[in-house]
Amino acid sequence: MSTVTSMKCACDTCLCIVTLEDAIEKNNKYYCCEACANGHINAQGCGHKGCTCN
Repeated sequence: MSTVTSMKCACDTCLCIVTLEDAIEKNNKYYCCEACANGHINAQGCGHKGCTCN
């Protein structure tokens, strides 16, 4: 049996992989940043290189 240590950000449009240690947990889901966790208020993207979520 293996332990999950990273996963895709819970934001549907985000491409980021986040470690559980660094993730922002909200409603039992794991996000790469506050923008994703808060539903991209004001169309703010995550700002991570190569990701265009917003």
